[in-house]
Amino acid sequence: MHVPFNQVFNRARRVLGTLVLVPLAVVGLAAACAEIGTGPDRPAAIELEPFPSPSIVAGDTLRTFEGVVSPMRAIVRNVSGDVIADAPVRYLYADFNRDSALLVDSASGIVVAAKTPNGEPRLAARVGSTLQVIRSLVVTIRPDTMEGTSPTQTLNMLPFDTTANRTAAFRAVLQNTETTTKRPVNAWVVRYRLVSPANPNNDTTQAAWLVNEQSRPTTVDTTGSQGEVDRFVRVRAGAFPAAGTVDSVVVEMQAFYRGRPLKGAPLRLRAIVADTVRR
Repeated sequence: MHVPFNQVFNRARRVLGTLVLVPLAVVGLAAACAEIGTGPDRPAAIELEPFPSPSIVAGDTLRTFEGVVSPMRAIVRNVSGDVIADAPVRYLYADFNRDSALLVDSASGIVVAAKTPNGEPRLAARVGSTLQVIRSLVVTIRPDTMEGTSPTQTLNMLPFDTTANRTAAFRAVLQNTETTTKRPVNAWVVRYRLVSPANPNNDTTQAAWLVNEQSRPTTVDTTGSQGEVDRFVRVRAGAFPAAGTVDSVVVEMQAFYRGRPLKGAPLRLRAIVADTVRR
């Protein structure tokens, strides 16, 4: 049995939530209005798994944080929301009509950045003749150095003030130093770890944990256009440090390229914590 595509689309949205469906015409390919079957092996929706990295180095392959070559991955579902494991997905550079910056193996999803593109390139996953999903990927330069700075102020804890109970930023900058002018590396992942007091899982019930600018718990940041990342340490008043003492927090930052730590990494930075309320 076949039903009009718009009915299947609406049904799929109810089942799959905010899954993105993009017709092939988005990338300039003609796509006639088609019907999609409702059988268990008939694709009704496609989605892209998160890329292993938000960026790819010009002249290199898409890799994980640890430097392992990793392809694009797509998930295809039927109208009931069930995964079709053997769906014939094809991968492509969605902006191929603009330039040839990215090379994509259509079957495996392996991506190579042949050169720096004009603008932010887009990758696509396609199944059949009616379903496609697109996502952008940043092409950046190779990082080789990480430099960091510790917060300079003493943290003065107040019992009910979460802002005062947060250190200033533990900040790092990733750069490429191959030329006489250091160049910032954009869209590169840096991982943080709270070394002291030890909190390997960033448990928010502990005395201290890592947070972002909005005080949300997180241990990962991605460099901005100037190569910068930052994270803060949130300290629980009454739990750290011990009454009447001055103590510190130590944060470690790590970044790799092709599985090797950058020069300067891992980077350990320290900030003083003073409980002025109880002293």
